[in-house]
Amino acid sequence: MLIRFTLCLAIGLTFATLERASATPGKIGGVGYADYYYVAAADDADDEPEKRNAFRFRRLYLTYNQSVSERFDVRFRLEANDAGFGDTNGDKRPKMVPFVKHGYLKWNGALGGDLYIGLSGTPTWGISESIWGYRPVEKTIMDLNGIGSSADVGLGLKGAAGGLRYHVMVANGPGQRAETDNGKKFYASLSMKPSESMVAEVYADMNFRPASQNQLTAKVFLGLQTDAVRFGLEPFIRINSEAGAGGEDETITGASVFGSLPMGDDRVFGRLDMVSNDDTDTTDLFVLAGYDWTVEKSLHIMPNLYVQLPDGPDPNIQARVTAYYKF
Repeated sequence: MLIRFTLCLAIGLTFATLERASATPGKIGGVGYADYYYVAAADDADDEPEKRNAFRFRRLYLTYNQSVSERFDVRFRLEANDAGFGDTNGDKRPKMVPFVKHGYLKWNGALGGDLYIGLSGTPTWGISESIWGYRPVEKTIMDLNGIGSSADVGLGLKGAAGGLRYHVMVANGPGQRAETDNGKKFYASLSMKPSESMVAEVYADMNFRPASQNQLTAKVFLGLQTDAVRFGLEPFIRINSEAGAGGEDETITGASVFGSLPMGDDRVFGRLDMVSNDDTDTTDLFVLAGYDWTVEKSLHIMPNLYVQLPDGPDPNIQARVTAYYKF
């Protein structure tokens, strides 16, 4: 309790100091994803068995942004995720516990771009997630399958050169978790807009790990976003060196296609993912379809059908009502 109180006090004093040091007031904002879900069908060995249902906060964000000067901005963001279902910790049932999602200094105009120092967002799926537009319903394909991390501790540089935009980064590799080895992870994203409504991206990263068990990831993304239509295509490949049976390389490939269309003042959306693993010789499918009811600009209610089709076990079929709000 004392540690939590001290942490909250330190954060509060830091924010107050930043407010006094800058002529620009800081801004506090938040985002929440909430669900009611019902598992209509599942495999006997599934982690989410048939008839399970619950209300839950799947994710909560609390963000503080501060413009310290014309050259420097700071961000501090806390995140809390769903604690899960049931008694998984003896007599102490798990609770939503916040952790630091972002904590960085942004140096505007450094090295010809913007330099991010600290725990900042990676380029792994930022562009595709913005075109997808339904992160409150589900993560993009690479995020959903654990291919990378949304944030990492290190140095990042964003900028533009000619018609290209770039985001490069060198970081620890484990994301928000503690560093575990001497290797580092290198990220690079190059994107361009052939037209006002289209975006194309080439991305790669290399994670240097002990015992030559390095991880190489590459993808391309093609997106279309107009006032009416959103569409995206995102294939990827991940090679895990010496991680397969008998010390062979493990190769994971996948592709996602998604889109949304207007329906009056609201929208309908859908998505199909396919992920294959050569080590286990499996190909899994994922299907998602839903309706986006815009109650207010900052409040959406989205009933959706969520279907996982693993290679072998019975499908997991869930009916969900997802709410998104922002302040």
